[in-house]
Amino acid sequence: MGSVGTDSLVVVKMMKIKLTVLAFIISTSAFAATTSLDNLMLMQLYLDKNQLEKVEDLYDENEDSLGKNWMALERLAISFERREKFKEAIETYRKIIVNFNKEAHEKILSTSASKMDPSYYDKTKLQFYYYKLAFLNTQLFSKTNSYSPQNERGKYKKNAEGFIGLSRKVKVDEGELKLLEDLLQEKINNDEKLTYTSRYYATLDFISWQDRLFLVKINSGIKTNLLSTAIGTCIGGGKKWENINYEFDLEGCLAVLTATISSEDRAIKYQQSSVSVKGFVAGPGVYFKTFSENVLLGVHVPVKYRQGDWTNPDETQYRFEREKTFEVGYFLQSKIKIKNVSLRTRLGKVFPNPGSLWSIGLLYDF
Repeated sequence: MGSVGTDSLVVVKMMKIKLTVLAFIISTSAFAATTSLDNLMLMQLYLDKNQLEKVEDLYDENEDSLGKNWMALERLAISFERREKFKEAIETYRKIIVNFNKEAHEKILSTSASKMDPSYYDKTKLQFYYYKLAFLNTQLFSKTNSYSPQNERGKYKKNAEGFIGLSRKVKVDEGELKLLEDLLQEKINNDEKLTYTSRYYATLDFISWQDRLFLVKINSGIKTNLLSTAIGTCIGGGKKWENINYEFDLEGCLAVLTATISSEDRAIKYQQSSVSVKGFVAGPGVYFKTFSENVLLGVHVPVKYRQGDWTNPDETQYRFEREKTFEVGYFLQSKIKIKNVSLRTRLGKVFPNPGSLWSIGLLYDF
């Protein structure tokens, strides 16, 4: 009898312990739920007041609980988006989809647009999340430039197009999607305009220059300045690289000219006409597309070589200096393009010559 009474007391004590533990668990869960709800409401308040950093700080302090709440993650994503932290916003929206909408998301992925049933997504917020992911990837792609890694630019573009497609599947407003597609296409068009394309071209220039050589008295070393004025043609070609703003080129031409040469010192008579002069002009240049794509202004750095059939009046008494020369100078140049043909003018100087160097010619792009 005593044994039975003792057993009853043990059972009663065990039940009291279990009830106490259960009550503790319930009260703890209720407290956690209340705390989580309070934090959620506080996140929304910070969003309403545009105190976006506080949203993120609050989430970081309570990540263990708020990370399990899709509403908290959604508010975190919105705060990231408003601060233009688009990568973080994308990662947060993806987390919501994977953790809270995985089954519906996979069903949508595996179903064609023609067989899509609204029941697959009507109890979710996938329409909103897909659109946000399309929008954010479009923004990231639009912000890329020529220094952005090519694989990164391609990723943003591909993701934007993919989520636009998913958004269309779940019947997101077509006008909103069309705006995103227009933004993508505008960026693609601008990138194409800024991308350099190359092509070869041929040149035919009417060219003239003045340069100097010296007639040197062998015995005394006295120099007489001789000024040569040459005019003729220069035939050649080159390669250019251009985009919507600039054009860079590297070209060269072979020159065949006729020169008139005379002494600059009146005390010494020396003059020749119809002197055959040959040489080449080559170098790099750049154009700036100022008024339109077809009107260009720029500079060119020519390296000029020339030699002439100068007549020595007495080889026993005189010799020529600078009979053959390499010289460097500059051109100011302009070009007007009409389809594949361009009219080009150049004006400049080659050092140390006293006169100007000019040309006018035609270019043909292949």
